[in-house]
Amino acid sequence: MLKTKAGLPLIAALLVTSPLTAQVADPSTAADSVATLELPDEVADAVIDFFNDPRRIHYSGPTTIPRGEVIQGDVAALGGPFRLAGRIEGSIVVVNGTVELDSAAVVTGGILVVGGGVTGLENARVGGQVLVYPAPLEYREEEGRLIDISWNSSEDEVRIPGWGRSDFLITTGNSYNRVEGLPITFGPLIETAGSNPLRVRALAIYRTESGLTLDTEEMGYFVRAEQFLGGHRNLRIGATAHSLVDPIEDWHISDLESGLSTFFFHRDFRDHYEREGASLFLDLDPPGQPYSLRLETRWEQHESLASGSPWSLFNNSEPWRPQPLVAEGDIGTIAVRANYDTRSDADNPSTGWYMEGRVERSVYSNLTRPEAYGFTPSDFGPLASIAVPAQEYDGFTTAMVDLRRYNRVDPTSRLNFRFVAGGSIDGNRLPPQRQHALGGEGSLPGYSFFRADCGAREQTVYRESGLLENRPLALASASAYFPNYGCDAFALFQAEYRGKLSLGFRWDSAPWRDDPEDEGESLAFDWDISPVWAVFIDAGRGWSYDGGPDSDLIADAGVGILLDKFGVYLATPVSSGGELNLFVRIGPRF
Repeated sequence: MLKTKAGLPLIAALLVTSPLTAQVADPSTAADSVATLELPDEVADAVIDFFNDPRRIHYSGPTTIPRGEVIQGDVAALGGPFRLAGRIEGSIVVVNGTVELDSAAVVTGGILVVGGGVTGLENARVGGQVLVYPAPLEYREEEGRLIDISWNSSEDEVRIPGWGRSDFLITTGNSYNRVEGLPITFGPLIETAGSNPLRVRALAIYRTESGLTLDTEEMGYFVRAEQFLGGHRNLRIGATAHSLVDPIEDWHISDLESGLSTFFFHRDFRDHYEREGASLFLDLDPPGQPYSLRLETRWEQHESLASGSPWSLFNNSEPWRPQPLVAEGDIGTIAVRANYDTRSDADNPSTGWYMEGRVERSVYSNLTRPEAYGFTPSDFGPLASIAVPAQEYDGFTTAMVDLRRYNRVDPTSRLNFRFVAGGSIDGNRLPPQRQHALGGEGSLPGYSFFRADCGAREQTVYRESGLLENRPLALASASAYFPNYGCDAFALFQAEYRGKLSLGFRWDSAPWRDDPEDEGESLAFDWDISPVWAVFIDAGRGWSYDGGPDSDLIADAGVGILLDKFGVYLATPVSSGGELNLFVRIGPRF
């Protein structure tokens, strides 16, 4: 497979060699000047390398470059349509979208389209080659980067004539955490040939927290088989068998940020539980379109997990935060998830909408949160009080919506809004693994982790009844838990205004020398940087449906300075109970 070092030169060769001028009076002649080709693997790899290069100017979703606007540099666009009426001083690479050229459009370089087409070429001016690969590029996004999911690029790839290709994958899991340590996944991947391939991956999951020996009892697995339908890779059906450690909520903060915080600072942003079972799913995901849809049913067994003792660079001697107890047992669910995304760029959007909604209904539930034992603050005697009785959960219906709007105020300013809400929609209490909590850098940074959790963490409990007999000895070896995770429903509103600072400095040790023949020694230094500044506000609260306390409405405000993806923020609480918080984010807040 082609590696990164070869990818960018290949794109340059495709777009620059055999230059042509697309200003042709006869439309049929213009059409003949476009090369329409099958998508080879090396071009797919090169396109991904080109798109992931931070030097490119990125757009995502429907994009319009109006007349009179000049873009200096190569453009990488994801989705579409990409409508150009202005001028681009460089080349264009569009992934899974169409290019629509106005009669005033000018491209000094070439145009390469994967998973789409080009229109308006007969009247526009294009200085380089125009290539079109109709087959869509299959990918997923991780931290703003494209990852090829049609295959895992590897020097160990084996191609099977008439069959497809195979590979062996070794990679890390989602995120370093206080339960698994670093999950490492490995196993074969197989894909058949043709426009409707069958794709199979069978991965074992080694959890470094379990030690250096490969104990199958401590390992997880993920097996997925999916069949494409319809010939355009828009639709697929599939099934999984899995044993996974999953976060209860993962929308607050990215996998990368949570993993780095856990590894370096002994601060795990998430709580986790184990789910083992099987699923069936149907995916509708048309390449180049802003929407996708998934219908899925799962039959699983859920289990609580105690905090482990993975290593961290700082504060390693401190105990890890307890995990919550979850409702354990068998459960069957059916869920629908829909996405709509018209953002100009997935990593740093300036315009567009992002909407995600999902609904989950339990069709079978045999879940019970186990009985646990704890101590009251005044209990110094030999007896302990029962803190949490066993709780059964017969059924539930839960939903969540994430609605974001990005607005360009002027060329250097943005005004962005986000509303997130979720929870039980039938009034029933939720098992802890479906509850919600707010607080911390991912939602309300002016408050501590899980500040709005409806009293879930007011006390610590233990599952072992032997604590009643010998408290000091038992506490030394017992695993601590929280009796719940959070609230049965929540709502969060966020707003952010961004602007840009233009900072420059020039120093010349001999500014008086106007004579170009003067060869005297001098030293000149130029420094130019354009950080982004931001001001923000957040407000949210939670509700409990089991007679427990609701969380009060809490709000914070703050400021930040960003250099590319790296941001330093300062948040202060507006309501009571919080504290001033200086924190770092890698990527946008939302």
